[in-house]
Amino acid sequence: MTDPANVLHRSLPQAVYLVLRRKILNNEYEAGQRLIEAPLAEELGVSRSTVREALRQLSVDGLVDISPRRHSVVTRMSYEDIRDACYARFVLEAGAARLLTLHKDPVVARMQEVVDKMSATVAIGDVAAMIDLDTEFHSCIVDAAGKHRLAALWRTLDAQMGALMRSSIDRQHIDLTEAVRRHQEVTDSFRTGSADDFIRTLEDHYLGTVDSMAEAGVLQSHSALNP
Repeated sequence: MTDPANVLHRSLPQAVYLVLRRKILNNEYEAGQRLIEAPLAEELGVSRSTVREALRQLSVDGLVDISPRRHSVVTRMSYEDIRDACYARFVLEAGAARLLTLHKDPVVARMQEVVDKMSATVAIGDVAAMIDLDTEFHSCIVDAAGKHRLAALWRTLDAQMGALMRSSIDRQHIDLTEAVRRHQEVTDSFRTGSADDFIRTLEDHYLGTVDSMAEAGVLQSHSALNP
């Protein structure tokens, strides 16, 4: 049984949301599995209304589909949704990167620090931690650009990144070591390449593998993937 006391410094619905999010991202709750309010409330020692609020947030994140019959189903994003979110993030990040050509050394150093943290995360197999580090990695570029509206728009996609990476890992059959390699590739390109070179690498990072998987038939339509 998970002890909510470990996270009581947060609001209770937020604490429950984080517990459930980590379980979904680490595949303790698998795609297609039902999450029923009453058993979850008993397991976590909270009210059903608290669980319901947490599930609503997980639905916004794209991690569950809510049924009117008082249960939710763990879901995975469709190819169309994955590509749409990746494209939006790429466009915003590429715009930020073009502003950093002459001042990129400190940014590269921060990116490399995050990649090193990712390498350490592989050993414990913590997908949820890797997803949080992915956000930290890409925010190095966005924040360094100093464009507050751009950064705010970019962060509107944060909630979907967990669902996106969990879906990509499942459907592309990649492991966390490969995720680290891809982020190291982005870091190396930013360190040594021109702005155009880096943006091509970034585009491939976000869109190339997703598109190749779609062409191979690995990613299915949303209707085929959700019960």
